Amino acid sequence: MEKNIFFKVFQRYGFSVNDCGTLNIDDENSLDLEKFTGTDSKINIYIVQGPRTRIRDWLKLFNKRESDFDKLFEKIDTYFAGVFIIYDVDHTLKEELTDMFNKYQDETTGLLLLSSPCIEVVGDIERTEELKVEHLSEYKTQQNREHEQKHKKHTREYIIENFEKLVCFYLDKNVKESGDKNIMNHPEFVLKKINELNERNYISDDDIPVHYRYFTTVVYVCIAYIMGLTKEFENSDKVKSFFSSKIVKDE
Repeated sequence: MEKNIFFKVFQRYGFSVNDCGTLNIDDENSLDLEKFTGTDSKINIYIVQGPRTRIRDWLKLFNKRESDFDKLFEKIDTYFAGVFIIYDVDHTLKEELTDMFNKYQDETTGLLLLSSPCIEVVGDIERTEELKVEHLSEYKTQQNREHEQKHKKHTREYIIENFEKLVCFYLDKNVKESGDKNIMNHPEFVLKKINELNERNYISDDDIPVHYRYFTTVVYVCIAYIMGLTKEFENSDKVKSFFSSKIVKDE
């Protein structure tokens, strides 16, 4: 979902977007670094699907192949101004979210951007009630059904078409709740709020459902950084102005 959304949004902003497929790591093969050859051009964006679907799997691979990951990110850092690792919270445990952020907390070497509970929350700005389900697939199915009925389109397409308006909502929300007008600090703030308010259990067949009280996303950080809008310490107004200018007005 994230891959499709960002591909379309970056294309809309005039970037050359490169789909690099999936990053594969297994016991037999070392990391394939050829797809990260990079370029001197500032208008190229490379989108890579992660090796697994969950942060837990990423951390397992990192611990097993730490030297390979180090080589990968050293090579990426040579060619790219910013690196962003975008994930749903899903069933990820508090300790694992913190561990992941501690490894990837800086955009120059990798910054973790979370959506709680998942990227579909971008299209769900009117939600006020808590979410308590056995699996997030229930929430995603419900979201898609509602968008099909109300907007006659898939949740993904609705988010792509209305991306700027929707992220402005979460940008304002995070500024208000954190009191911080530097959006580069929002990923860490959001992580703390997620761990404070949400309850998750990774085990898919456990008796305790995931319980979400906190809904948000910081995916706007990636675009704002790439667009050069985060150089000033207090940058939220500038970022908000950029996204607002891109909103397609209803005819």
